[in-house]
Amino acid sequence: MAYLHCHSCDWSQDDFWSFGFHKYGYFWRWGYNPISYFLSIVFSWKYGYWRPQRREFDAWLAKDLGWKRNDPHSWWLIWFHFKKMLKSFKRQKWWTWKSWQKYKDTAICPQCGDRNFDID
Repeated sequence: MAYLHCHSCDWSQDDFWSFGFHKYGYFWRWGYNPISYFLSIVFSWKYGYWRPQRREFDAWLAKDLGWKRNDPHSWWLIWFHFKKMLKSFKRQKWWTWKSWQKYKDTAICPQCGDRNFDID
């Protein structure tokens, strides 16, 4: 995985996507991509949000994420992660490492138009 961002502004995108089965905790994920991550959160056998329950988080974390409560319902958390996945789709410019390699010499930042990229 590699995280791409621009040093000239605050634009960034999610890690490059990958495909192929990998074991992730109690769940087998289909590579790294927001869809497989979302499904692993929802359907994890031990910690999955599909079971109706309250999930408690630290108060500081809930406040940083803008939540009104630090013990949201698990189904609300599914909605929260679904919206987060959609935002990730919107900000993604180069989906895979291969697509980045193809355009890296001519790529410009979608926000500021500069070519000052960095990969972490």
